[in-house]
Parts: sequence; structure tokens; C-alpha cells
Amino acid sequence: MERAAVDSVIESKLHPPPVRAEWIARPRLVESLARSVRLPVVLIAAPAGFGKSTLVTQWYESVAAADPTAWLCLDPGDNDAARLWSHLATALQRAGCVFDVNMAEFIATSSTAMLTRVVPRVIDALEALGRPVTVVLDDCHALRSAACCEQLDYLLDHLPEAVHVVLIARSDPALRLGRLRVEGRLAEIRTRDLSFTSDEIRAVLQGEGVRLSAAAIAELARRTEGWPAAVYLAALSLGGREDPEEFVHQLSGNNRFIADYLTEEVLNRQDAELRDFILDMSVFDRFDVSLGNHVTQTQSSSRLLRVLERTNLFLIPTDAAGTWFRFHHLFGTFARSALEATNPDRVALLHRRGAEWFAAHDHIEEAVRHHLAGGSAHDAAVLVQTNWVRYLDAGRIATVLGWLRGLRDSPADRSAETTVTAAWVAALTGRQVEMTHRLAMLESMPDDGPLPDGTKSVESARLLIRAMFGYDGPDQMLADARRVVELETDENSSWYAVAQVALGHASYVTGDLQRARDRLGRAAGAMGAPATIQVLALAALSLCEAELGATRTAARLATMAMRVVEEHAMQPMPQASLAYTAMGAALAASGDLEAAWSVLATGLQPRRLVPGLSPWPLIHHLLVMTTVAALSDRHAVANDLLLELEDLTPWADATMAATRTRMAAVRRLLRQPQAIAPAELGDTLTPREVEVLRRLQGSQSLREIANDLYVSHNTIKTFTVSLYRKLGAHSRSEAISIARSIALL
Repeated sequence: MERAAVDSVIESKLHPPPVRAEWIARPRLVESLARSVRLPVVLIAAPAGFGKSTLVTQWYESVAAADPTAWLCLDPGDNDAARLWSHLATALQRAGCVFDVNMAEFIATSSTAMLTRVVPRVIDALEALGRPVTVVLDDCHALRSAACCEQLDYLLDHLPEAVHVVLIARSDPALRLGRLRVEGRLAEIRTRDLSFTSDEIRAVLQGEGVRLSAAAIAELARRTEGWPAAVYLAALSLGGREDPEEFVHQLSGNNRFIADYLTEEVLNRQDAELRDFILDMSVFDRFDVSLGNHVTQTQSSSRLLRVLERTNLFLIPTDAAGTWFRFHHLFGTFARSALEATNPDRVALLHRRGAEWFAAHDHIEEAVRHHLAGGSAHDAAVLVQTNWVRYLDAGRIATVLGWLRGLRDSPADRSAETTVTAAWVAALTGRQVEMTHRLAMLESMPDDGPLPDGTKSVESARLLIRAMFGYDGPDQMLADARRVVELETDENSSWYAVAQVALGHASYVTGDLQRARDRLGRAAGAMGAPATIQVLALAALSLCEAELGATRTAARLATMAMRVVEEHAMQPMPQASLAYTAMGAALAASGDLEAAWSVLATGLQPRRLVPGLSPWPLIHHLLVMTTVAALSDRHAVANDLLLELEDLTPWADATMAATRTRMAAVRRLLRQPQAIAPAELGDTLTPREVEVLRRLQGSQSLREIANDLYVSHNTIKTFTVSLYRKLGAHSRSEAISIARSIALL
């Protein structure tokens, strides 16, 4: 099953800004950068408007025919590590790197092991490229996540010899640059280097048809401090003036006030239609004709964009086709400030219209951001609830958590949509306190029908979470699961599969193996079941079949569960641990205890990473692992695992009968000085005794078993006495428990 798609990589993030004819040549800086990239890392840091990206673009064009370059422009959304490394992997693939897995799926399922699995694979791909490559990361100041910075630090510390990284930022990024600096592995280009010289200022002015004396140029350089953005703005303002030198002499104040004044001059010199368009579009980080027409409610965007391109009013194409644009960051910021000062109500309206357009075109992250900025938090909450499963399945849980934080201070935080999403995310990330709080909120909410994510109702969502995670014990888990299968009856809905697996698993926990077999089978075969649900259904069904004596079926199901894990690169996910449980049990039943132990140890690691998750998969895993430990003479380890099991099972014995029986069987196994291996004991049982043993697991009486096997009641009693003696059991239930504990059943 293919992983759910989320917002695709924005193409403009993977390309430098297109070269513009009006850019002045800066050979001194291009040469300086060319020398700098001989070192592993280059930092270009300066405030907005100093031409950082322009410089790297000019250098990039000068070496375009030489070594490959991977370009990625970062934004706040890249603080989600899955998004960051997905985008970077795409950029590296464009530069020729080859990965041996589907990186989108691999990254999606490695969210808890990004540093140990994903980043090393990126480094390996760079090493395997076998030729020099430069990685450009623009707008690095947007990266604030401690985890993402740690991962990027690891990449910089382990760069292959032929790889160079250029970091572009408005301020020093939150990376460990000091060590690189001390080791001589860091080159730096800063504000002083990027400031315009008098000759460069003269070239800009000449491009706009402005002639100034050397003294006036020196004055302009002094007042702007060589700030390229301010110089460009001044050049636009000076164009056509009769007294350009007098205008220069009147400039005063620090750079911020100069830029304010010049921006006002530029805006006020446009006709009303173009000025209004500039102000409207300044709300957006990127825009095209369709978005422009939608938010302005006109059909003029195409014509006005052509005017802006022709007059060089700080419009920058962001894709090779020239269909998407943005304003120069500084210009856009001041235009947006002007709009907020003069017409704040329109700012909110534009955000809401933009959100509508982005949502309609499946750009969910931008849609949510603009809904929140426009004050339409409820619409943002609905959009989040509609899409949270897609993002979670794509490993983008950090993005969903960011959305929930954005909703936290709004009335929408108390809506059914947000509360359900927050409850699920809390449960899936092991935050029990938050989950309990959110579930309590849902208790008092009215049921108004289906939720945007497809759940039938608030009640269904609440019960699904309780039944799936089982924090309230087996009886409550079973009761919730029974109710939810009555609600989620649409077999075409993914929630049908979730409900079925919830009831199947709860039935297994409480010892009703026949019902567990039925419901888990339905879940495993359900259309549209997410991969995590497929794994849970197949693995739990494998454990169920093993207890029913169908060891071959159990092994086949365990293999199927592991295949889903491997196909979707789910190995690092805690939710995949039950597949390892089932496979370990199957290997133990075949007598391969060492292989079983290895598989179980591997499966335990990701579960340990998120200790607050549902205890039940860990309980199942530890039961199998303790059994294998006992059978392979790891008695000290087995006793430690049993102590951990006690801590995980705090509920009353009456609700824990099945689990207590399984634990008791392991204890008996540990008390035997020389535990009998399953293969060895199997050799001592006759085929007929094995057949009787399997039938003793069910609810048939001895007389009914005798009738089925066409033998007398006394014969069955003889077989049973023999079985008890060989197993060291004193009752039917004890015989079954011992046989299961040593993987004979």
C-alpha cells in the first residue's frame, strides 16, 4: 500500500533565483566565494537585502557546467525533520545522488531515528557519488528546531571529502559553527564583504539612468552604509528627479528609516491599481496569476505581474517556468507593513482568501498558515483534522504538532476537530496526560455527525483511541472496541479496519481467541487499511493462531507482517514492534531460539524510544521474549523481563486472566532446572497426543473430542493423562499454558 501523499516539494525551493539582466556583476565576491568553497563549509551571513542569494546565484551560474550543485531554500516548515530531509534528499537526487531506498517512505518511517538512520544514508549517498558536489542551503536562519540543527551538525561534521556546503542566512544559524571555525573548515562572508562599493553603487545608478557626482555617490554610500537593498531603492526613487543630488543629501537616519522612506517613495509613485496589487500580494511568500486573481477578486494579475517584471519593482521569479513569484524580502516586508498600517481588515481578508486557494490546490501547510494568520482558526482546525492522518503517515508528526500549537490560544483549540486530532497525536507520541485531558474534553462534546478525517462521530473517535491504546485495562478496552465496531461499519473507510483491529486485539488480550481470529482477519483484509494497521492485524493474528496451535499459519502471518514493515521501511517505528514479536514467536516455535532472540531484541529497541505508548504491544513482546530467554538459558534476563511485565500490568487480576495465565506459564518454565526445548518435547509426544493437545485449547469436552477423533472416551482420558505427565501439568489449563510457554502450541 502506498504511503499517503502530503504537500509535494515546492519546486521553487530547489532552484536558485533566476539570473536577472539588471543585476550588477560582482566579480570580486564571486571570486571570493569560489575560493571559499574549497573549504567544507561556507557561511554567508548578513541582514536582509545584502544580496546573499544573488551572490551565490551568480557564482552558481559561473560553475553550472562544472560540478553538480544541490540547492534548497529553507522555510519555517522545514523545522519538521521529515520535511527537511525529504526536501534535501530531493535536491541531492537532482544533483545526481542515488539512494538505495524510496527516501520519502524511508524518512517517513524514521521520524524517531532521523539522526541514526536518515542522515547517515544521506552521507553514504554523497560519498557514493564519487565526484565533487556543492550543497546550498538558503535561508538557514529559518531552521530553529534543536533536533533539525543537531542533524545538520552531524551532516557537516561527517561531510565526505568532495562535498561542500554553503549556508546562507540573515543571522548565524543555530549550528555548532565554532568547532568548524577552530578546525579551519569554515569560510565566512559577512555584511562588510557584501556591502556595495562606490563603483558598484555607480553601476546600479547607471542601470536606472541616474547620474551622480563622485561626492554624491560617496554620500549615498555613507548614508546607506553600502546596503544593497537601500541602494536599489534609492536608485528607483532618484530616477527622473530633477535634483537627485539634493535628494541624496536629504536622506537621514539609520538604515531602517531610510528603507521605510524609500519604500514609501516607490509605492507612492505607482498608479493606484498597481500599488494596491503590490500591497495585496505582499501578504504571500509566493504567488502566481491564479492566486492573485482569487485574492484580489479581479482578472488583472497577469497584466500587473508583467508590469512589475518590466519595471523591475523587486519581483523575483521562483521557478524555471516563471509562473511563481515573490517580492524581494525587504521590499515585501515593508509593503506588508504599509498594508497593515493602512488597511488591517484587508490583511485578514487576504489571508483567508489565500487559505481558500491554497487548500483548493492541496497546498495544506500554506493553507493552514494563512487561515491562522487571517483569524479563521476554526477553518484551520477543520483543515488540520482533514489531513492529520496523511501527514502522520508521511512521518510529518512535527508539522501536525506545530499546527496544534498554532491553534492552542484560539477558541478552535476547544473544538471537536482539534480535540480529536490532539488526542490521537498525544496517544501516538506517548503523552498520556495530554491524551487523558483531551479524551475528557470529548466526553462532554455533542455528537454532530462525521468528523473531517472520516471518523463517524466524536464518540467513535474517543472510543477508537481508548480501544486502540488500552490504558484503562482489558475490560474497558474490550467494551470500547465492541461499541466502536457498531459505529464504524463502512468497509470502504480506513476507520473500519481500525475498529476491527481494536476489537480483535482486545479479544486476544482478554483470551477470546476465536473472536480475535475473526476480527483481526477482517482488519488484515480490509480495503484502505493503513500500513500500521495491516502490521498490527497480521502480527496479532499470528500470535492468536500460534496459541490456537496453528503454528504454520502463525509463521506465514508473521512473515506477511514483516514484509509490510520492510516494504514501507517501517523498521524504526514503534508501531512495527508487534511484527517482530510475531516473527520471534514463530522462530522460537520452529526451535531456532538464537534467531528468535535476535529478532525480538531488534524489535524491542524502537518501542523503548517512546515509553509512554500503549503498554499492550510491549507486554506481548516481553512475554514472548521472556519465554525465549528461559528456553535459551538466559534466566537472569528472563527474570528482569518478568519484573518489567509486572510494572506494565497494574490492573486487577480479574481483568487480566489471560495475561496472568501467560505470565504464569513463563514462571513455571523458569522454575524447571532444565527446560525442555520445544523440538525435544515434541519428539516425546505421539502424533495422536499432539492432536489431542491442540484440541484441548478449545472449549470441547473430552467426550466431544473423542467423538471427533472416532475413539472412546476412555482412550481420550488415557491420552490426556499421558500428556499431563509428559508436560508436568496437573490440569487441562495448566497443560495448555505449559505447551504455549515452550512454543509447542
